[in-house]
Amino acid sequence: FEESGGNGRELQAGTLISAAQTIYVYASSDNGLCTDESSFTIDYEDCPIPRGISPNNDGLNDVFDLTPHGVESMKIYNRWGTEVYSHGAGYTTQWHGQNKSGKQLPDGTYYYVIQAHGKTRTGWVQINK
Repeated sequence: FEESGGNGRELQAGTLISAAQTIYVYASSDNGLCTDESSFTIDYEDCPIPRGISPNNDGLNDVFDLTPHGVESMKIYNRWGTEVYSHGAGYTTQWHGQNKSGKQLPDGTYYYVIQAHGKTRTGWVQINK
């Protein structure tokens, strides 16, 4: 919905909702008077982040898929806290277990820090070829 004063916004098909919120809908006639009003609440749940990848080129779990997350930045650390991989805005599926030089990392547990939708998410991911 867009008001003439610019106080609203129009939700288009495919609009990403990144937080729980209440949406108010107003209907108006040709003369601009409000003729009806309704509201609904949108619950938001984060998409799950994969817990493991198996970069063995079998087509199953070969990449760390964060496509639905709108990633602004992503960093991967080894168990000693050394950054081994990073990617900026636009990350979707670029990490398949390689380090910054493109060499495959050994199997093991790695830790991520992901920035998406203004929030920081941390956790672990297992590489198992």
